[in-house]
Amino acid sequence: MKNSTPHTGIVALAVAMGVALTACSTPKKESNTPTRTQDIKTLQFVNPLPDTNVWKQISDCMGEQAEAQGIDYTESGPPASKPADATVMIQQIQDAVAAGRDAIVTFPASGAFGPVLKQAQNSGALTATLYGDGSPESGATVNAGVDWGVIGKKYVDAIAALPGKHVVGLVAEAPTGVGKSWIDGVRKAAENTDNVTVVGEVYIGADASKALPEVTSLLTAHPDIDIVASNTGIMTQGAVAAIKSRGLKDRVHLLVINNANGGPEAVRDGYAIGVYLQDLCDLAKRAVDGVVQASRGKEVPLIEVADVIATKDNLQEYLNKGWN
Repeated sequence: MKNSTPHTGIVALAVAMGVALTACSTPKKESNTPTRTQDIKTLQFVNPLPDTNVWKQISDCMGEQAEAQGIDYTESGPPASKPADATVMIQQIQDAVAAGRDAIVTFPASGAFGPVLKQAQNSGALTATLYGDGSPESGATVNAGVDWGVIGKKYVDAIAALPGKHVVGLVAEAPTGVGKSWIDGVRKAAENTDNVTVVGEVYIGADASKALPEVTSLLTAHPDIDIVASNTGIMTQGAVAAIKSRGLKDRVHLLVINNANGGPEAVRDGYAIGVYLQDLCDLAKRAVDGVVQASRGKEVPLIEVADVIATKDNLQEYLNKGWN
C-alpha cells in the first residue's frame, strides 16, 4: 500500500503525538513572513518527547543539519516524568527568547503555543513548528510535517483497497486542530467510496492510559466496527489490549501510526493492517534548511514528509531505512 505520491511531507503522531497540518486550507504565508533577514546563528529545538526514540531521531538529525549549516544547536524538553507537558515546553520557548535564540523549533502540543510563538516572532526570533497547522494563528514562520487531511484520505485508500465493506472507528487526540483535520480528511474520503463507512470517534489527548477505555467504549457503542484507525501513536498498545479483552482479534483490526508504542508489533502480530511511517530524519534536516531560507527572507511553503502505509509485506524494508 505504498503511496504513489509520497509526501516529501501525520502522525503522527505524532508521531507519538500524532502526530501532521491542513496545508490545503492553510492561509497564505504572507501573514507569517519572517522577521529576520540574515542567517541565523543559534537554533533551539523544544522537543515534546526527548526521551523517546522517534523524537530523539528528529533531534539528532536536526542537530546534524544545524551543524552542517554552521548553526549552534540546542535541545530542551520536558522530563520523562512529564511527557509532552505543554506548560514546560512553553516556558522553555520563553526562556529561549530571553536567551536571544535566533530560531526556535517545536511541536505545538496545545492551542496555547500560537500566542507564545507569536510573542517570540515579535521579539525577533524566527519560529518553526513540526506538525503544526501552518496558519497565521500558529505563530510559525515555517511549518514542516504533513497535510492531515491528505493523510486521512490515504488511510481510507488503504482500507478501501481491502476486500469487502468496512465500518471504521477513529481515535484522535482531540476534535480540534490536527485531530479535526485528520478526521475531516477521513470522513470526506470515506464518503467517496462504496465500501468504507465511518461511524464514530473518540479522543485521548496526550494520555496513553485513555486508549484502552476509549477504544473499548468505541467498540461497545459500535459493535459493527471492523477497523479502528488512529493518527496518534500512543493509542496502539491500549487499542490492542481492548481488542484482546473483547476477543476480537480476528474481527477488528487497527490502522496505526509510527513505529513507537507497538506499531510494528501490531502489524506483525496480526492486530493491524498497516502502520503509517514517515522519513523523519529527512524531514528534520529539511526543516532546518527551511528555517535558514526563511531567515534570508524567502517564503517557505509547507515542508512535507515522505510517508508510506507499510504492511507486513514491506514493513521491515522501511524500518531498515530508519522510517518511523
